[in-house]
Amino acid sequence: MNKHDVRDAGQGLAYITDCTLATVADLASRARPPKHELMRQINIAQQAIEWMDRFGVDYSKTRAADVRRLGGKVEDWASQYKSKA
Repeated sequence: MNKHDVRDAGQGLAYITDCTLATVADLASRARPPKHELMRQINIAQQAIEWMDRFGVDYSKTRAADVRRLGGKVEDWASQYKSKA
């Protein structure tokens, strides 16, 4: 999802969630991720996905859809990015 595609509040929430999940992926892929910040971003993204579900926001074109496909837990989704170093 791109910023210029946002047309309403729901799409805004989807966009911000997608950005947060990109941050989670970046932090998780580091050899020594800042653990507190990683968990903070995971918790923010998890809450946002729960709100999108509650309010019926379409997030099919965002990383949140991948989180759902993997069971709905951002922490589980983030584990695929953990550094193998």
